[in-house]
Amino acid sequence: MYLILLIELPILILLFVLFFQAEDKSEIGNALIIVISTLYLVFLLIFNLKLELRIDDSGVYYRYFPFIRKWRQIEKEAIKTIKVIRYRPITDFGGWGLKGNQTTKAYSIMGDQGLLIDSGEKKKIMIGTAKAKELEIYLENWKEA
Repeated sequence: MYLILLIELPILILLFVLFFQAEDKSEIGNALIIVISTLYLVFLLIFNLKLELRIDDSGVYYRYFPFIRKWRQIEKEAIKTIKVIRYRPITDFGGWGLKGNQTTKAYSIMGDQGLLIDSGEKKKIMIGTAKAKELEIYLENWKEA
């Protein structure tokens, strides 16, 4: 978000200066409207991102709104291994968001901790979490049940 502001803010300032100095304000006005609208839509998307993780007796459920609207399920019986990991978002997956590499599909918003699930599929699934310690404690009891 800050990177977007650092890039867009000088452009907005330049467009405002050009707008007030120009005799024909229509072209610069249109450009200003397009830049402000795009910036607004990007921030709207960023502020509405929501990664949710739910674990119960039947399995692990996750969704990544607005990209994955319905809950996806990984059944408990299908999970071979599940553990909380620390990862490097940029070097391991190319950043935050819906990312991945050859072995793992990653869903993360921020931070460097996540839940790594191996269900025997082609790719493992890594879901970012802000509550790693609580998740580790919960998983110890969950595996035994």
